[in-house]
Amino acid sequence: MKINKMTASFGKLQNETLELGDGLNIIFAPNESGKSTWCGFIKAMLYGIDTATREKNGVKPDKIKYAPWSGVPMSGTMDIEYEGKRITLTRQGKAYAPMKDFKATLTGTNVPAGNIPASAVGETLVGVTKDVFERSAFISQGKLAVAGSPDLEKRVAAIVQTGQESVSYTEAQERLHAEIRRRRYNRSGRLPELEKEISENREKLIEAVKESKKGDELKKAKRQALERRDELLDKVSELRRQARSESLDKLSGYRGRIKAIEKEYGELSNQLGFAGRELDEGLFGREEPQKSRQRVNLEKMKLMSAEKEARSGGTVPLNIAILAALVVIAAVLAVFQFYIPAGGVGCLAIIQAVRLSKAIKKAKKAENMRYNILAQYRCESMDEVDKLLDAHEAAFKRFSELQAQQQDAAERLNEAKRRQAELDTSLLRELDFADGDSDAAKYTKMLEDAERSLRNIREESALWEGKQSMLPDMDELQKKLAELNREYEQVKMEYDALVLASDVLAEADTDIQRRLTPQLSARTAELFSQLTGSRYDTILLDRELRAAARPVGDSVSREAAFLSAGTIDQLYLSVRLAICEMALPEDKQCPIILDDALVNFDDERCRYAIKVLKDISKKRQVILFSCHSREAEMAKNLKSVKITSLGGTR
Repeated sequence: MKINKMTASFGKLQNETLELGDGLNIIFAPNESGKSTWCGFIKAMLYGIDTATREKNGVKPDKIKYAPWSGVPMSGTMDIEYEGKRITLTRQGKAYAPMKDFKATLTGTNVPAGNIPASAVGETLVGVTKDVFERSAFISQGKLAVAGSPDLEKRVAAIVQTGQESVSYTEAQERLHAEIRRRRYNRSGRLPELEKEISENREKLIEAVKESKKGDELKKAKRQALERRDELLDKVSELRRQARSESLDKLSGYRGRIKAIEKEYGELSNQLGFAGRELDEGLFGREEPQKSRQRVNLEKMKLMSAEKEARSGGTVPLNIAILAALVVIAAVLAVFQFYIPAGGVGCLAIIQAVRLSKAIKKAKKAENMRYNILAQYRCESMDEVDKLLDAHEAAFKRFSELQAQQQDAAERLNEAKRRQAELDTSLLRELDFADGDSDAAKYTKMLEDAERSLRNIREESALWEGKQSMLPDMDELQKKLAELNREYEQVKMEYDALVLASDVLAEADTDIQRRLTPQLSARTAELFSQLTGSRYDTILLDRELRAAARPVGDSVSREAAFLSAGTIDQLYLSVRLAICEMALPEDKQCPIILDDALVNFDDERCRYAIKVLKDISKKRQVILFSCHSREAEMAKNLKSVKITSLGGTR
């Protein structure tokens, strides 16, 4: 297959066209001018866009990475030569299904090419899967190193050794290991499962025999426990009946006594209430008689003092008589013109008038005091007040006696109730058939023990019956064990056979690698020598395609990690080109695409690389994209080299 022309609406490419020629094509342009996009376009035209890929570790999938900047759906055409025909490949689609719609027509016509299925475009035109294409002919900067894969392994082994592309040691070994792990992997797998099942079934058989004997023992124990329980039930019932009867007799006596005291207390309360009301209705209320009498005596003393004071200056009538006599004497003396004696007597009369006024006031005060005292007690004389005091003292005494009698009754009632409470407590202990110390309580505990024992036996019997219902019978267990043993022997035989097959396959793969790897290593060494100006003459590859190189004249190979970045790129470019020769079908002549693969080469080794690619381009088309113009300058005088600048062609 050879690519002649491409037109793409892909990523930054906006309906742009790139024409290619036979042999070696060198396309140069600055960074971010679309070189890698053209490489991605070639792969998309051959293998389509995987819409199921998701972003991972910051790397965006092709459906997002190459979405056209203009917003139109991805689309493009590729004019190729294939099996002597000029064919135009066309891909288009929608945003959610980019590049899905495919057709292949004869170039310049609408006639279907007919032999390129849409589901396998790359496989048909290139002859290998996308995985093999990416690990061989599709070489990009920073991705020169190649790791092994089942597809690449099958392809290389098929071309070089067996011719059967469906065979892969890795896949076969993985399937064998998967089957081995299904049978035994540490403690998992069918064999450990069978061993466990056999052990469990043997234990079940032993347990079934034990449970059968245990069932007979439980039945006997249950029958004895029932008899003991029923015997104790009758005994406890009789003892409890007797205890209740005796307790009721004791309670009846104390209750009658309490009722009598309560009746007495009630009558005293009524009498006390009547006496209290009688006191409350009296003038002195519930005041103690001594205090009442002291208060009355104090008031009497004040009254007597006031009356005594009133009598100290003579009574009012006496003072009136004296005043009248003095006035008459003064008048008589005046008539007889004894003026001076009359004046003296008149002065005495005035003094007597003053004394009379004071006597009247004192008498009035004493009278008012007497009136107030008698009015206070609602009496007409002090003798009546004394009678009221005597009556209050008698009523208060009656009230106090009733209070004392009520207090005594209350104390007797409280004492009776206390005694009843003690009796109740004592009777409760006697009637406490759980924790008491009576015969009924003792037999009750014995009954509880018997019932507990019976309950335990019943629970154990229920568990036994449950186990019996779940355990298979002897015949079923023996039959199951026989089947498990037969399956175990079969799986063990398969496991041994698979382990043997894995060992034999590993030996066969080692033998193939001994024959296959030297061929790939030899061709890689030849190409690496050309790329390095014969600086290295030997390459060693392992099955994972990790490489080590030995310089000419040295006895020790150097792993890739000890080489310079440019030399590593040259080493793995050699591996890639050797794989292309071995893995890519010769009749398909798949183009080799290189995207800035020579960027780390110095000028000298870059010239060597151009020469190697020029030699390869004699058999297949080589497309080299570069961000430098030096490759174009180095190849400008070579024949069959088309140099293209994304700004023009030379």
